[in-house]
Amino acid sequence: MIFTLILFLAFVVFLAFFVGLNIGNVCTFWFFKTYTDVPAAVLVLIAFGAGIIVAILFMLISKLRGPSPAEIEKKEELRKKREAAKLKAEAKAQKLIEKQRKNEEKAKKNSKEKEEAFSEPVEVPTVKEESADK
Repeated sequence: MIFTLILFLAFVVFLAFFVGLNIGNVCTFWFFKTYTDVPAAVLVLIAFGAGIIVAILFMLISKLRGPSPAEIEKKEELRKKREAAKLKAEAKAQKLIEKQRKNEEKAKKNSKEKEEAFSEPVEVPTVKEESADK
């Protein structure tokens, strides 16, 4: 808020200096009537304002006419590309889910095999000691 106020005041000061320093420069202007001794700074500001108004009018007219066939075609292509990318992402996600499921099944199988291996009693052969007397 403060920054906007400072920026606005700087613009007004710049505008005042621009008009003040160029107020002595006068010219003749014709717009269906001849105007004499018109300050050049005022003509510059009027031309700038007229340019803004004309640009806004052209924008509004183009918006009212609607999109051109080329724009409609571009939007359709973009929609198709988005759909294709969405389908590709879904397929990739499905593959990833399937891979995770297979890894989980493999891990369960390995853990089950380990449980079976350790649950069976292991027979350890014992060595009988023979005496050296014999």
